[in-house]
Amino acid sequence: MLAITTIIAALALAANQVFAAPTQTSQLLARQGYTSDCSKTYSVATGDTCIGIVDKLGDTFTLSQFYTWNPQVASDCHNLFPGEVVCVGVTATAPTTCPAPTQPGIAANCDACYTVVEGDTCYAVTTAKGISLANFLAWNPSVNAACTNLQLGYNYCVGVSS
Repeated sequence: MLAITTIIAALALAANQVFAAPTQTSQLLARQGYTSDCSKTYSVATGDTCIGIVDKLGDTFTLSQFYTWNPQVASDCHNLFPGEVVCVGVTATAPTTCPAPTQPGIAANCDACYTVVEGDTCYAVTTAKGISLANFLAWNPSVNAACTNLQLGYNYCVGVSS
């Protein structure tokens, strides 16, 4: 009976360590998975938000670029934690257009793309990517003014290079 009690106590301790929420004293690891051409990083500070980081660094990049460079960051930015390292700049390269499938006329200098999923609306996409509807429509001229013709699975431009 003592062996079973010891095993149960050991399992409970292990489960507590695995499922425990991070504490003030625990170390959070740097975010992994940002873009491979990242040339500048930033350590997230307490209270930072995604748009706050863009603003803090002088609007030298867009919110859309931030999300593109940090694909593991949630579109509502809820999963940033103090001490994490995120990408805030990339090595300059020639702009790329979105991969197929795309609609005709997509902006030639597009450098950030979004794939439409079920339930997406223009409002949801532009809000999540921090861009205006006017820019979204300009960069994706095949989208009608009422924004009723988004195609499931198609890539749309959500950021352009200067």
